[in-house]
Amino acid sequence: MKSIRLESFDLNLMKLFVALAETGSVTRAAAQIGLTQPSASNALQRMRLTLGDPLFVRSKREMVPTRYAALILPTVRATLSALSEALNHAADFEPQESRRRFRVSLSGLGEAVFLPVLATMVGNAAPFVVLENDPVPLSKLGESLLSGRIDLALGLVAVTAPGIRNLPLYQESYVAISAPDREQVPQTISDLRNERLVLVAPAATFGREIQTILTRLGLQGNVALIVQEFAALPELLQGGRYLAIVPGIYGEKLARSGRAKVLPVAFGHPETPVNMVWANHAESDAGFRWFRDLVERSLVGQTP
Repeated sequence: MKSIRLESFDLNLMKLFVALAETGSVTRAAAQIGLTQPSASNALQRMRLTLGDPLFVRSKREMVPTRYAALILPTVRATLSALSEALNHAADFEPQESRRRFRVSLSGLGEAVFLPVLATMVGNAAPFVVLENDPVPLSKLGESLLSGRIDLALGLVAVTAPGIRNLPLYQESYVAISAPDREQVPQTISDLRNERLVLVAPAATFGREIQTILTRLGLQGNVALIVQEFAALPELLQGGRYLAIVPGIYGEKLARSGRAKVLPVAFGHPETPVNMVWANHAESDAGFRWFRDLVERSLVGQTP
């Protein structure tokens, strides 16, 4: 049986171990926990010597855990989570003095719509706090919340795993938009059948919703351009060549800034909940509770 000397295995090594498992990279793991890359490499070597196992081996794209590392990973994660919960339970959080980093998972749409106002509110209330967007695939969202890789997620997402809380913040609908200076615009679904459409599909949830609408209305053949990001959409609409179907909150944002026109076309599609998602154990952390409440206030203020 392997005998481990715990006095040579400190908390930072445990944090690095989990960060390596999450990122698959010494460089990214070092950045995640606030170490330099050489320090992280030295720490990994210490762990390997202490535990008598390579722990992580390089594959084609990233470092992957060995069988031994994968076996102990859940226990190490749970230990760190329990320790954090115990230490933070009675801790006070002072926004004006904190230098904490909060990580959220937002899609491209979330960055475009929610992040600007959220960053302003965080900056005003907590000038030294760092806000980071770390988009996580839906398949890994629950694990990332439970492990503490991210603090919360926002968007057209829901996680049913044990220990995860989903809070619906508002119901989203979809609208058609055109260039702001287009004079003759479609008024009905029938009018849209003569148009060329841009489909923005940055994530499975949002893209699937739009495709469901197009299929139901017989408009899937009108899709002329599919893009993954929102940044180019206002420019693509210029000249009147294309229309787009987007979430209402984004369409209204473009209209308010003079970059698009929201059309009076009614799709008759059920509204979709926009959720805030987090791990239940995070609620024992006063800093997290402050951040969660601020996120909720900022998002409610953005709803159309």
